[in-house]
Amino acid sequence: MTAAHDYEHLHHLVDRLSPTQVRRLRLIITQDEELSRVDEEVPGTSTGGDADEGPLPPEFLAMFGSIDAPADYAERHDDYIRDRMERDLGPEN
Repeated sequence: MTAAHDYEHLHHLVDRLSPTQVRRLRLIITQDEELSRVDEEVPGTSTGGDADEGPLPPEFLAMFGSIDAPADYAERHDDYIRDRMERDLGPEN
C-alpha cells in the first residue's frame, strides 16, 4: 500500500464513524504519545489552538452528528423529499 492509499482509506473510514466512535477515536489519539503531538499542532482543537478561531460557531458544532439520515442523503435529498411527498400527498397527476 502507498501512503496516498492509506490516507484515502483512513479518510473514508473516519467519514463513516458515528459521533460516539469519533469521540472514542479522538480519545485514543489524545492518549497516544506520538499522535497527541500532531493533534496539539492542529489549530482550533480542544487540545491545541483557540477554539474561537474555528470557521463554525459552537451552536453549529453542537448539532453535528444529531441528524439521523442515510449516508447518501446529501446527494439524493431531492429524491428523498419527492418520495416523502408522494407518500404523504399521493403521486403527481
